[in-house]
Parts: sequence; C-alpha cells; structure tokens
Amino acid sequence: MQRLQWHHLLSVSLVSFSLFQSGTIHADIGAGPITCTQGSVNTIGEFAFGVVDPLSSQTSTSATLNYECNGNGNSASARVCFTFGPLASTNTYRDIPGPSNSVMTFNLFSDPSLSNTITSANPLQATFNTETSTKISRSMTVYAQTLAKQTTLFPGPYLLQQQVFMTVNSVEGSMAPASCTAPVEADTSSTYKIPYTSRASVNAYCSVTTTGSFELGSVAASTNATSGSSVNLINVTCTNDTPYNIGLSPSNGDKNGAGVMRGTDGEPRLPYQLQSDANGTVWGNTATANAVGNGVAGKGNGAVQANTVYVTVPSTDVKPDHYADIVNISVNY
Repeated sequence: MQRLQWHHLLSVSLVSFSLFQSGTIHADIGAGPITCTQGSVNTIGEFAFGVVDPLSSQTSTSATLNYECNGNGNSASARVCFTFGPLASTNTYRDIPGPSNSVMTFNLFSDPSLSNTITSANPLQATFNTETSTKISRSMTVYAQTLAKQTTLFPGPYLLQQQVFMTVNSVEGSMAPASCTAPVEADTSSTYKIPYTSRASVNAYCSVTTTGSFELGSVAASTNATSGSSVNLINVTCTNDTPYNIGLSPSNGDKNGAGVMRGTDGEPRLPYQLQSDANGTVWGNTATANAVGNGVAGKGNGAVQANTVYVTVPSTDVKPDHYADIVNISVNY
C-alpha cells in the first residue's frame, strides 16, 4: 500500500476573523567491396527504460549497436545504414505495447543531446574507408527517450521485440556513397537483421495538489452553525485504472474529520467538521488502499480529478480573532 500525504491550511476569520522512403536503391549485402554483419559481442541488446512515470518527466536510456565489416583488399568506402523496425510504421516514433492495449511511445536519436531523431527517412548511419580485408569492429550508441505525460498508460510491463535492419552501400574508392539504402522488409538480401528489445514498466502512482486554502471568510459571532464549501479544492491525478481513496485528518489527528481551529493565541477554540458533500457526510481518515472507510473513493484516468470539500462550524460564539487549522490529505492507492 502506498500513502501520499499533503498538508493543507483550513482557516476562518471571526468578525474580522477568516477559515515520428525515400526513393531507394537496394544493395545486396556482400555485393559491394565492403560487407558488414552483426557484431559478435553485446549487439544492442535492449533499450531498458526501467520505471517510467507517465504523469510527469521523460525517461531516457541508450544502447550500443556493434557491427563488423570486411573489405576486399582494395581501397573502398561504405555508408552503413540502420533502420529500426517495425518497417511498416511511417511514424517518427516507436510504440512499446503494454497492458490493456496501451502503448508507450518513445523516440530514437543518434546524438546524446537528443536532437537528431532516427526515422525511416533519416536512418542511423556511418561512413568509413578500408584498404584491407582485415575485419573492422565498429560500434554506435543509440539514444532513446519516452514522450512526456503519456497519461493514459496503464500500470504494468511494456515490451517491444523488433529488429534493426542494417544495409551496406559500398563502392570502390575513397568517396563513400552520398545516401543510405533504405531496406524493404520483404527484400532480405538487402539487409542484415539484428534483433533488439525495448522494455519499460509503469507503476501505479498518484499525485495531489490543492487550489489554495479553505476560507470561510468573515462571519459574525453566533451560536448558529456556519457551513461552507471550497469547490475543486483537492486535485488528485493517478495512473490509468488506479483506484484510490482520499482521507482528511485535522491537526488533532481525529479519524472522523472533527478538528478544532486555533486563534492567534494558539488556543483551540473553534470546532469544525470536515464533510464530503452538502448533506453533511463525514470526511475522515479511515480510508486505506483497499477500503474507502469514511474517505472519498476514485479511480485514476491519468487526468486531474477534482474534489470539493465542505466544512461545518457548529458555533462561532467565540471572541473575534483569526482562526485556522492544518488539514492532512492522505491519498491511499
């Protein structure tokens, strides 16, 4: 069970007192003077994003793509191009499938500053020259970052198993080809396929904010009850399909939401009752992750869900002063 707490000020004054193909030419692997294959050690493996918070920041990771190339003993040059599957997608981004048909979106980049996005039209690429048939081992770092605020994601594991399509465009001489050769998935002779995995997870998560303090304003001293409400005072945002319960507790710790506001002299003088509706339903703090108790229940959808708070003061027959109390907000999920 996770418990999120927030302190909130409840105050009143009495008489002055306030509560993401281009045209392509296909080059068969092995047809040119330079050939390349998958590297023998730690070839890309996976993009491991770890735990992703869909409600706030982006998550970044990287992986190393290893490959090996051989020349034919003559002076030759090559442009090696890597396109990340699935090839059917024309999007600039990639999706990782997850629970309840939700998908986590991420982008691939060729630079650590995450400014050069890798797409089918803009593959990851490298050029080099060789004058020997000796095997050349090379590597490139690939960077990945999830999109921010994918608020509709469901908690659970996310997994994508796909392939990197490596195409070698090589020629005799020292001038590398000017463009990449984009692969076609059915044309296996034009590509070398390297498997890769993208993996992430989303944990159930909630956050809470308030829109300000609860102000009953200035009221006259009276033995009559004074009531008020603060519309959309408590705002809870939880991951999709995450059930939660909100509990409210005055500074005196009363589980049934019965608190006492203190004056400027620090003395507890003005009792009040926290309520969840205009009918006087008690709003206390017996809620847990699995039981609403006398709290208020909800289920997250990735968006802000607002809650109105009601307060009743049984009597304001006390000396004029400014009276206030701190209310603790607990979100159990």
